Amino acid sequence: MRSCLLTICLLLALGAAARAQSPAGDLNNDYRVDQADLVLFAGQWLASESPTADLNGDGEVNGIDLARLARHWGDVTCPIVINELLAHSHDDAPDWIELSNPSSIAVHVGGWVLSDDKDDLYKYQIPVGTIAEPNSYLVFYEDLSFGNPLDPNTLNPFKMSENGEGLYLYSGNDPIFPDYLTAETFGASETWVSFGRHERSTGSHAFVRLSEPTPDGVNAYPLVGPVIINEIMYHPGADGDAEYVELLNISGQLVTLFDFISLEPWRFTDDAGIELAFPADAPVTLQAGEHVLLVKDERLARATYPIGPGVQVFEWGSGKLANDADRIRLLQPGDLDDQGTRYWIEIDRVDYSDGSHGGGFEDGIDPWPVEADGSGLSLNRRAVLRYGDDPNNWEAAIPSPGSAND
Repeated sequence: MRSCLLTICLLLALGAAARAQSPAGDLNNDYRVDQADLVLFAGQWLASESPTADLNGDGEVNGIDLARLARHWGDVTCPIVINELLAHSHDDAPDWIELSNPSSIAVHVGGWVLSDDKDDLYKYQIPVGTIAEPNSYLVFYEDLSFGNPLDPNTLNPFKMSENGEGLYLYSGNDPIFPDYLTAETFGASETWVSFGRHERSTGSHAFVRLSEPTPDGVNAYPLVGPVIINEIMYHPGADGDAEYVELLNISGQLVTLFDFISLEPWRFTDDAGIELAFPADAPVTLQAGEHVLLVKDERLARATYPIGPGVQVFEWGSGKLANDADRIRLLQPGDLDDQGTRYWIEIDRVDYSDGSHGGGFEDGIDPWPVEADGSGLSLNRRAVLRYGDDPNNWEAAIPSPGSAND
């Protein structure tokens, strides 16, 4: 129900997708490391049955965990996060913004501000007295709050762009969490597809398209497919130009890599210079379960790997997959803005690594398999229905371009 300017939904349990990053050593979930955590830690000393005080994940509570708690002693973080948003709704329905408090403490967020502009943070002020209760959500609707010029808390009405932008939450001079600024950026989206937080296995989070909107509730699983990145040969063992990326149609129906409204084909890109537009004169279609190969050099790829005669193969020509780390994306045409700029919907994305970038991970260990870096193995997706931009869904395996992963 949207009978007031904001809706608070208290939950008995909160999903991992809604969690903020609490300090290591925060055992009572109040987002601070203090005496209360030390008391809980002492009660679990040398315990070995799934103790919450096992901070390094080695299965027991010992001096290593105590040292980590000591390093974070006195740390305090703010638990309030931007948890989900809907930026592409029809004209007869509003966009909305959802905040989450996954902690065990109540947080007064009255006076905090929301904005879609980092240079103008004071666009909508959350009403004074608003409390984000423990394990709760706050939902703000465009027509009732941040986009409503009649709301006295709306300082500069705004609406979120269906073509993507940034959303900012700022605490200002709040006495408990002063100058707290958190932001989420999001891309173009289809109608009724929301973006939300999803926690990766590494402890970081992604802000991605969700399989269904869930205002006032635990976030749904990320939207996966209909076509996914299924295999990556970024560093061949012999000729470096024998690299490829394999796509797979995981839907139960035909998918055409062409948009007949915009008359634009789908695209495949990376951060190292690859720009492949699928054919527009003869749109590419994929049957349910069909693979397609994107290659640097088709002749070399066919000479190097046992690619079946019926597999569709497309060359990207200039550009190469990076051998250390790269971001690859499969894009579907989105809308045009008022200036005629085309925006692109990210259907799938993988930020892979060669396993040597420990500095980018909290525990200092890069979980991407090093065996795929020049040893003749490729990165294979473990489960096609699972979220792809997470190293725990990839393994190094014998190349199988154009066919099911081993």
